[in-house]
Amino acid sequence: MSLRANIEHLAAAQGIEAVAVDSPTGARELRGNGQWSAVLEGALSLLDKTEESTIRLVVGKHTVVVQTEKDETVAVVLPTGHAIAKSLRRMIRRMSRKVRAPLQPGASLEPGSQGAHTGEGSASSSSAGPGTGAHGSDAESRPSWG
Repeated sequence: MSLRANIEHLAAAQGIEAVAVDSPTGARELRGNGQWSAVLEGALSLLDKTEESTIRLVVGKHTVVVQTEKDETVAVVLPTGHAIAKSLRRMIRRMSRKVRAPLQPGASLEPGSQGAHTGEGSASSSSAGPGTGAHGSDAESRPSWG
């Protein structure tokens, strides 16, 4: 089960405050700010009562995203409007498919240290695409977005 195996990667992503993973292989796991545990438990229970594969809940200034991939379900808390919200569903889907290497030693969930180790793996895999294909010479003439 990849979401359970990748829970540390989800929790370490910039902007993520708490993560819970529920799967048939074991008890629910929680990472991040423990104050969100009751909300995450409730959100996972709410998803079970719907016929949806994904739900979003707004709790004050935060958003809880709950998503099912295969037989695992993940609930993630992030500040409403945070930039990671645009790619969160895709990130969860990708992490459900493949177990990532363990985080680097010394990686921390403290807000000031997240930027040093987050996003590097996903950025390198997405930035390698355009210039490496059959149209490599065309890629140089396209504008760079960033």
